[in-house]
Amino acid sequence: MAHEASGNQSTTSIPVVEVTVRMYRAGLGDCFLLAFPSTDGNPRYMLIDCGVLRSTKGGADRLRAIAQDIAETTGNWLHVLVATHEHWDHLSGFQYAQETFDQMVIDEVWMPWTEDPEDELAGRLRQKRATALAAVTAAAARLGAAGRPEAEALEAVLDFYRGPGIDGRINTTAEQWEYVQGRGDPPRYLRPGERPITLPGVDGVRFYVLGPPRDEELLSRSDPSTAESEVYEHAFALNQASAFYLAALAAGDQDALTPDQRELLEHSRPFDESFWIRTEDAATHEDHGLFFQKRYGFAGDDDRHGPAWRRIDHDWLAAAGQLALDLDSDTNNTCLALAIELEASGKVLLFPADAQVGNWLSWHSVSWPGGACGEGGEAEPLTGTDLVRRTVFYKVGHHGSHNATLRDKGLELMESPDLVAAIPVDHELAARQGKHGWSMPFPPLEERLRQKTRGRVLRADTGVPEKPDAVPAAEWQAFLDDVEESELWIEYTERG
Repeated sequence: MAHEASGNQSTTSIPVVEVTVRMYRAGLGDCFLLAFPSTDGNPRYMLIDCGVLRSTKGGADRLRAIAQDIAETTGNWLHVLVATHEHWDHLSGFQYAQETFDQMVIDEVWMPWTEDPEDELAGRLRQKRATALAAVTAAAARLGAAGRPEAEALEAVLDFYRGPGIDGRINTTAEQWEYVQGRGDPPRYLRPGERPITLPGVDGVRFYVLGPPRDEELLSRSDPSTAESEVYEHAFALNQASAFYLAALAAGDQDALTPDQRELLEHSRPFDESFWIRTEDAATHEDHGLFFQKRYGFAGDDDRHGPAWRRIDHDWLAAAGQLALDLDSDTNNTCLALAIELEASGKVLLFPADAQVGNWLSWHSVSWPGGACGEGGEAEPLTGTDLVRRTVFYKVGHHGSHNATLRDKGLELMESPDLVAAIPVDHELAARQGKHGWSMPFPPLEERLRQKTRGRVLRADTGVPEKPDAVPAAEWQAFLDDVEESELWIEYTERG
């Protein structure tokens, strides 16, 4: 079990270490293997996620090859397995390559506090997420059956939560998540601001937990330029999201509702049940049957029956589009975000998974005792802002999407002239998703990354970049000396 650092350890005898980061080229998905030097000469290995989007051609075989490489590289021994959040493009490798992972020794599993079964708030968040997911799934099925184009957009979002299994049925991320949890015995559920973690046998490296936040308002904030989502809030109150979710579920099998959901549904109805006329009874209703037939076309579209377009049987389901995106963003905001500090140099490797705006913002209110000494000689707290500022390796969030890298409180804070960025992305695959495609990486963000890193942006799909004209040859060669590339991965070594 990992032990905890004191927070104010002296740096006089801290060794310089070389940390190797291997970004696997899975496609549109995250899989990172980190190697840390140890006092006994045997590296300690940390795997952060392993997955790819379900629509990736040959994705299952690719992940099996990646898992085999992980097994060979580590000698079938992972000292830490980090599962950042419940999305297919971060977890599916544990399904497709389960036989390989079954053979590995895994000392520890780290997960976000939002999955802690003993945490009351975490339990409420999981319940709401499950309700939202079930409702969006129901809406997609009804829209698809009706031939509505909105179904395609919903299915693209649902790809993050389900996919084809090796057993021929549709599997879910919940099953993959359960497998990872089961390897933890039990998992370690990490909370922002807890004491920095060290690994046995590894000197000079500390792990800081930045997110997800405990603030429910920040958990639901996915984009700074739009109104906040209300999917995850303190109480499961009736609002746009919860009303839609319940309506979508109630339109199908009401037995699927929990007792609490049934009670809320009763409170959400504008009229008492005694005033209802059910759709299946409307055309034959003893008092109003002819009225409904004539105006709403329940029995046909001839002169005696009104046109079907006057009904709104499925139109209300179109609202699922935005709510599905909110669900996706809110899941991203529950990501486990880690800052890895190399103590001798103060350099930081930042791994935010798919954290979005609310998660990022929360880091700046997190602090730890035992930072740098101030003018009075007393140690000032180390803050999340300090860790972001000292970042030298940035695993770009959410495949380079527009709202997963903050500007003023994120990338612009990263001051190191040696900054390197790594983007696990497949641009061509992203462009084919949904109705209009996904802009990954987001062009303005990618351009700013290239400016901040002086061209040192490693993309999984395009590989090691060409030298920018303005960068001296010697400087670029120093960067290339720290990079290795194969068909299966891109590897970078940070010395500090």
